[in-house]
Amino acid sequence: MRTTFIVTSFDVLPYIDRCLETIGPCTRPGDRVLVVDDGSGDGTAAHLERRLGAQLGAAQVELIALGTNTVGGVAIAANTGLHHALADPGCEAVVFVDGDDWLEPAGFAACRAAFEASGAEILLGNYLEHDEASGASRRPADLAAWARAAALPRGEGEGEAARACALEMIAVPWRKFYRADFLRAEGLRFPEGNFFYEDNPFHWAVCLKAGSIAFHDRVLCLHRVNRPGQTMAATGPGLAAFFTHFETIEALIGDWQSPHAEAALRWLLTNMRWHLERLQPEAFWVYADRAARALTPVPEALWDRVVAQYEATNSTPQQAAALRRGEIAATVGCWQQEARGRAIQAETAALAAGGAALHARFDRQDGL
Repeated sequence: MRTTFIVTSFDVLPYIDRCLETIGPCTRPGDRVLVVDDGSGDGTAAHLERRLGAQLGAAQVELIALGTNTVGGVAIAANTGLHHALADPGCEAVVFVDGDDWLEPAGFAACRAAFEASGAEILLGNYLEHDEASGASRRPADLAAWARAAALPRGEGEGEAARACALEMIAVPWRKFYRADFLRAEGLRFPEGNFFYEDNPFHWAVCLKAGSIAFHDRVLCLHRVNRPGQTMAATGPGLAAFFTHFETIEALIGDWQSPHAEAALRWLLTNMRWHLERLQPEAFWVYADRAARALTPVPEALWDRVVAQYEATNSTPQQAAALRRGEIAATVGCWQQEARGRAIQAETAALAAGGAALHARFDRQDGL
């Protein structure tokens, strides 16, 4: 199958060469590599222009430079790449690559072969997270979903069990192979707007529309985390975008009685737990208000079923329940109190460390 690689880039100059160099061994004759630069300000676009026409394995680099950074996150750049890819009648499959990630050619080839043999409309492969701070790599946090995927009976790719399993997996676009005719027929695109994390509703739209889904548990790429400037490092009001995406997912599901409604609510509560571990005080009111408006319409019976699935030690459902009841001020007050406590602990620890260093200095001087 002729595959188009859509590489999205924004201010990734230190990483883009490694990304492209690992794509090369993954290509076959007839493949295309489209790099969509979203108005980088660090020289990435100029660097890519110098590589125009450069051979990457069996393909060549084609640059689409947007010139100015677009609103929101990756959506406009990704959709631009999709438009150019799907306009080519010879394109049979699409894969996305983040410009700061790199591919594992052997794992990628195995996933590609599994995708082509499956006949599925999408295939989900696996990946590793590479921590820029520590230099270590680790499996992402969806091991349980992979265990369920491995237990699916052969030929169950068209069943609801496969769909449910895919929806439980981390919603990144660059772990998937997409059949081009499927994307064309369904008109699937990333939602565009003044928000980030658009890969989440796109993942839900893709998984809900796909008539057949395949899985292959091989690492096809390494994804950088804890990189300076990365969206995943956000701690401010931008995290409230998840409530907009939850409402988009609600509309995709179409009915609170849908078998996927529970999974959608679990997805939101799981992400809220991650948010509340990092949310900064200046974002408290915006986040709490947006959460209350998104959670209020959730039916009581659905809410009770999902919340009952969480351990008592997880406080996120209780905080979410308070917001759902409209207790915004009380919840924000609790967050502010917790933030003050953390600040005091940090200040105390800093003072203790400073005192210990001072004592050590005096001890060294006394020993002279």
